[in-house]
Amino acid sequence: MLIIDILKTKAYGPIAAVSAAIMLIAYPYAQTLGYNIDLWFEIITPFNLALYMIFSALFGILLSLQIYNLRQPKACRLKSAGSGAAGSFISFMAIQCPGCISIASLFLPIATTTVLAIYNIWITLAGIGLLVIGLYLLGGFKNTETMK
Repeated sequence: MLIIDILKTKAYGPIAAVSAAIMLIAYPYAQTLGYNIDLWFEIITPFNLALYMIFSALFGILLSLQIYNLRQPKACRLKSAGSGAAGSFISFMAIQCPGCISIASLFLPIATTTVLAIYNIWITLAGIGLLVIGLYLLGGFKNTETMK
């Protein structure tokens, strides 16, 4: 698979790791607006924590695949990974900790923020699904043996 081959390289593996690490650090800050991060890790359920880690890893992989595709010579127009960007945005706005004030609460009405808190698992799963679709659209699941 192209994803595995890209992640093994010296150029794109570290990009995926660093961007995933940045998301792992930035996400709790965005969820708590920088306050009570220790409380965020105490309150978050194990399932939401797993979704948060999966989202961060997929974010890093998608970003490195997008950079890889942008650097490749092109004979035709490059497919867009708009679904990956949408998935990143949706998952980033989902509230993982019900006791935390998300960055979404700064821009959205309280009723919308409440809906985000209630359906956070489904919203995060939808965002992760969009990230996987983005990986597919960028050719990440293609067999590299058939591409040569």
